[in-house]
Order: sequence, then structure tokens, then C-alpha cells
Amino acid sequence: MAKLIMYLLESSALLAFFYLLYVLVLRKETFFSLNRFFLLGILAFSLLFPLVSFDFSPTEVTALERPIAEISKARISYYEAMAAWEFEARSAAGSTQAVAEPGVVAGAGADWLRLAIGGILLLYAIGVVVCLSRTFWSLRWIWKVIAHHPHEKLGGMKVVKLPQPISPFSFLNYVFVADSLVDSSEFQQILAHEKTHIEQRHSIDLLIVQLLAAFLWFNPVIWQLIKSLKTTHEYIADKNIITSGYSLVEYQTLLLKQLISNNSFGLVHNFNLSFIKKRITMMTNKQSGWSGKVKVAMAIASTVLFSAIIVQCNSKMDESVAESGLAAETSADIGAGVNLPVLPDNGYTFDGNRSDALNFSIADNKLSIDGKAYNLSDIASAVEKAKLSDHAVIILRVDRDQPMAFVRDVQTELRKVERRKILYMGQTVSGKSFEMPFLLPPTPENAARNRIPEQPDVEELAAQGKMEIMRIRLGDNARMDNQKMVYKFVKGQMEKGSSDYVISAGFDDDDTYSEYLVNLAYIQEAFNQIYQERSQQMFGKDFYDIAANNKEQYQAVRQGIPRAISVAEH
Repeated sequence: MAKLIMYLLESSALLAFFYLLYVLVLRKETFFSLNRFFLLGILAFSLLFPLVSFDFSPTEVTALERPIAEISKARISYYEAMAAWEFEARSAAGSTQAVAEPGVVAGAGADWLRLAIGGILLLYAIGVVVCLSRTFWSLRWIWKVIAHHPHEKLGGMKVVKLPQPISPFSFLNYVFVADSLVDSSEFQQILAHEKTHIEQRHSIDLLIVQLLAAFLWFNPVIWQLIKSLKTTHEYIADKNIITSGYSLVEYQTLLLKQLISNNSFGLVHNFNLSFIKKRITMMTNKQSGWSGKVKVAMAIASTVLFSAIIVQCNSKMDESVAESGLAAETSADIGAGVNLPVLPDNGYTFDGNRSDALNFSIADNKLSIDGKAYNLSDIASAVEKAKLSDHAVIILRVDRDQPMAFVRDVQTELRKVERRKILYMGQTVSGKSFEMPFLLPPTPENAARNRIPEQPDVEELAAQGKMEIMRIRLGDNARMDNQKMVYKFVKGQMEKGSSDYVISAGFDDDDTYSEYLVNLAYIQEAFNQIYQERSQQMFGKDFYDIAANNKEQYQAVRQGIPRAISVAEH
């Protein structure tokens, strides 16, 4: 959502700049066709250019590089602030889930942030729906008028005759006039005027702009642009009438006569609008000369230059994002802004060399490695390029709502390149980092090549009575109940003096990563609880202290109690 908000704000700012340029330079010039395409073009530019990045200046130009760098820096700061605000609210929303100790709840500030973001999104969506509904209602009204009134074909146009007095208007190839005007002396002028709108497809302009305006409805500039576009269409039609040989005085008189019956709709061209005075004034103005052409050239050059700066700023921002590790959605760099699962603190902190690691981030079925976008097929080359040691780990950050199918595919690729040491990342309710190490099983091919003992078939051993299995579905979200069940099961095995057991934890492709990691963490915590009890009994020390400082005592605590967890990937 942060990306959407920033995109809409940037598009709105660009549109305001371009439209101001039109008002100051082009609006009073008589290059009506050029003005029409300028108005359409600046709307398209405003919507597209915030999305485009291309480094077209490999050699630095000081006069341009400094302002471009400053603009890019400012834009990055806004992106960071927006992403941080959204992430804080999303994290607060997740912290209200029952994943921590009872009594821990989110504060009023977190609730306010979450409600504010939801309110902004809801208000924007309502505005879009209302604007689109108005456009479709106008279309429906036009087709109903066509269906319920007689019409005939004249000069390639379809003339719809209406019984009530109404200002003539056109839409697509239909001209709508009051029945009383059909036999009048002014009828041919009316047809000539509307024929210009039809031949130049002005209705298509308005239809496209009205639809796009729905997505920028909050920006008053878009509505002023629509008015300016309709005015320009009328200037074009008026000019065509005068140059076709019709009397200027008679035509202006006709406009004034129609003033009393003005009815304007967003998608149609009325024969007369409320800006009659402007139209009459423009008819008598001199054609723009060289000074006007210079203004036009300056306006177009300014538009192109400013657009190029925006594109270059996008390119610079992408470079800065890659260097800083910022989660930029435009390049699928989703590491820092991943909406991590919320878990209780497990007391574990990875004390290995974090510089000898690769940071994998996954969200929306997209993968980034150290802040850069990658495909699944590129994982092997990325790992090889990193030149990691044999003891290096893969630090894995995954969005809590990510389906497990893609996570499984990523882990399968890691198993193929023998990078099986995983450090799962999450966050606690208090905002601390949650870390959980995990060892992926080798692929059968790698196991055979490296002479790793073949994994026993636990199902077959269980059928022979040589292994006891506890099956857990990670997608069931049992959480603390899983910990209690595993604790009781393993303690029962210890009482029997048996280490022939396995916790078979299965998940489905559509299970979320949050369900997977949270429930896997509770299973791990059952073993940690047992190890902690045994560590206190044997040495009077905390288990994690022993694990970090005394290898012999660590092995003694775990002797005969293997952390036998098998994750079944379907």
C-alpha cells in the first residue's frame, strides 16, 4: 500500500506541474489541436513516468546530476518513511494475535495506525467506485436515450430526435437534437459543429480521461484538465465552422440562443456550454504567430526535460535502493519491508558470521537475494557468485501471508546446491528479532554423492514397530497445544529409554508461512523446554549458555534426546 500511495502522490504532483505549464503557456494560444494532444499527453505522462526508470546518461553532467541526486534522495526518504509507517501498522495488527504470553496486547497508537491505513485505502476505493459508477451511469443513460427515441442517418451521422428542448450534443457518431430544431435554418450549422466532434473522435478522448480520472479523483487538477479538454474540443469545432464559410455573426448568435438550454454531461459534447463568452472571444482572436510557436516549443521542451529528469531520478533511486538494501517494490526488493510472522521469544540468537551469509526474502511469490530480484532458476548462480564458506547460512525472511508452495520451491533449490543451513527470521511482540536455525534434508542425489547415510523410511519403520511417529499438521495452527503434545510425547519416549521417534510435521502448498513457522517454532520449543530442564538438573546452567560456551555439556544434555523433526513437504 505504501507503494500505491507514493505512486498516486507522484502522479498527482506531475499532473499539477504539467497542467500549470499548460495554463501559463498554452491555454490562450490558438493551436487548438496541439493543446488537445498536450492535455492528453500530460495525463499519460503523469501516470506512466513514475513507473519508468532508465539510465540514459552514462557520463555525469554536473548541472543535471546534482538536482537529480537531490530529488532522488528526497524521494527515497519518503519511500522509507511510508514503508516504515505501513510496516509498523501491519506489525501491530499481527501482534494482537495469540502468539505470545497472555496479557500482551497492542497499544492504542498501533490501533490508530492500522485504522488510519485501512481508512485511507477504504476512502480511496470508495472514490474510485463512485467515479466509475458515474461514468457507467452516463453511458447507460445515453444508450437508453438512443433506444427510446427515433433517429435517422444524415451525412454519416445518426441524428437522435428528442421531444423536449435541449441543447444539441454528440457522443461517438450520434447527434442528439430537439425535434423542433431539425427543420430550422440553424440545423446545418449544428450538424457541421457536431460532425467535427465525431470525425475527430472527441468522445473517445473524454471516455478515456473520465476512466483515468476515477483513479486520481482526489486530485482537483484532473477535473480542471477535463474542463480544459472539453473547452479545447469546442474551440476546434468552432474553428472548423468559421473556416467552412459559415457566417461568424450568425454562428455566434446561434450559440447565444442555445444558452438557455444548457445541459452538460461528462461524456458528451454540448453544442453550447457555459463558457460561451470565452468561445466567442477565441473566435475573434488573431492566430498565434511566432511568439506563440516559441511558447509551444518551450512548453514541449520543458515537458520532455522534466519527464527525463523524473525517469533519471527513478534510475538513481533504484541504484540507491540496491546499495542500501531498501525494500523497493518496483524492483521486487522485498527484504526490509517483509511482514514477518510474530512469535514468542525463544531466547536464541545466531552468533555466527552474518557477513558469510545470503539474505533471502520472499513475498507475493517473489524472491530477492541481498536486496536484488531473482528467479528460482537463478538461485544456484547467486549462491556460486557469493563464494560462501561451507559453514555459511541462508537467512530467510518470508512474508507471513506467503503460501508455502513457493517457499518449498526455494528451499528445494537450496537443497540442490547443498545450502541446507537455514536461519528462519521473525519478530516478537516486543519488536525483537526472532531467529530459529533449521537444517534442510539433503536431496537423494547429494546424499548419495557425499555418502551421507540414507534417511530411513520412518513410515516403514513405524509399520515394523521400530519407530514411533507423532504426526502434526502445521496448517492446523495449534500453536501451544503442539508444544504440549510434543513435550508429553518425547518425555514418554525418555521414560521408556527410547530415542527411536520422530515428529512428522506436514504442510500443504496453500498453508501460509506464518502457520508453518509459528507451529514449527512451538514444536522446537518443546525440545528446548526438555533440554532446559535437563541442563538445570545436570549442570545448574541455562541451556542456551551451555550451547554457546560448552560443547561437551551441550552434547551431554542432548544425549539420547534427538531433536527428531521431519518436515514433510508435499
